[in-house]
Amino acid sequence: MIVKTKKILITGGTGSLGKALIKQIKKIGWKIIVYSRDEGKQALAFGSDPEIIRVIGDIRDLTKLDTTMRLHKPDYVIHAAALKRVDDMEFHPDECIKTNVLGSQNVATAALANNVEKCILISTDKACQPINVYGSSKFIAERIFTNFDYNSETTIFSSVRYGNVIASRGSFIPLWMEKVKNNEEIPITSLECSRFLFTLNDAVFTVLSSLVKAQGGEVFIPKISSYNLETVLKSVKSLVGVDETKTVINGMRPGEKIHEDMLAKTELPFTYEVDEDLLVVIPQYTNKIHSYDKKYEGKEFNSLLHLDDDVENLKEIIEEGIEIEG
Repeated sequence: MIVKTKKILITGGTGSLGKALIKQIKKIGWKIIVYSRDEGKQALAFGSDPEIIRVIGDIRDLTKLDTTMRLHKPDYVIHAAALKRVDDMEFHPDECIKTNVLGSQNVATAALANNVEKCILISTDKACQPINVYGSSKFIAERIFTNFDYNSETTIFSSVRYGNVIASRGSFIPLWMEKVKNNEEIPITSLECSRFLFTLNDAVFTVLSSLVKAQGGEVFIPKISSYNLETVLKSVKSLVGVDETKTVINGMRPGEKIHEDMLAKTELPFTYEVDEDLLVVIPQYTNKIHSYDKKYEGKEFNSLLHLDDDVENLKEIIEEGIEIEG
């Protein structure tokens, strides 16, 4: 149940997800605090909106986070700020740790100290069985939130883990569409690569559903399809209206997987059905009594195991995603 007159703080609120969340949350009627470090993006996105409280700050700065929460007293916190570029983080692991690990710990510390009702971490499929710096940092951030929940008698801490959001910052699909339109070469790692894909609307729905349903320490995972890059390329060509395009195989970038994971086989004993769209992994250690009672009987979520080769279906998803972001 969504209750009105709540106040929510969003870290990284100027990103694709943050802006989409804010658009939806405004419809609910909650008061919104945006906490981010880029004053230019803040002013551009929300400078003319008197309903949004804008705070310039870095999640690496615990004092600023604590002061912000103490002054504005949010009921909820959605922690979306992060360094996210997989290949770049391989060369800057120290910076990744400062933001994604220590920054997440700062957000949780400030939330607990200021009696926030619920604090939700936005994670990634790359946190599941991670092989790269970015995924490892998010895996640790998930564990930090679970541990904070274990030690909290007031604030509920949970995480949301999902895949690639079409047309979000860093998404490859708009880049491909532009190159196809201009008859330019499309850089491809491997046509065998597969990725979980869904829209910003799906992401917003998943995050807000998880916020409402969080009971403590869980990781929420949406049930979404995956597509290999060959299917994505066919869909892009069809949307643009061309039969042929030029491609160049660049190989795997540092830190990349051929196939992504979102729910590991080792997590299956702790996985439950929340509803037809959402799974939840309950923590292996907890002092909370969770009310999830429908055990998940399916297989692990590896993008190779959940492939959808329906080009027309993917075209609809891409069109919806680009329309939302545009």
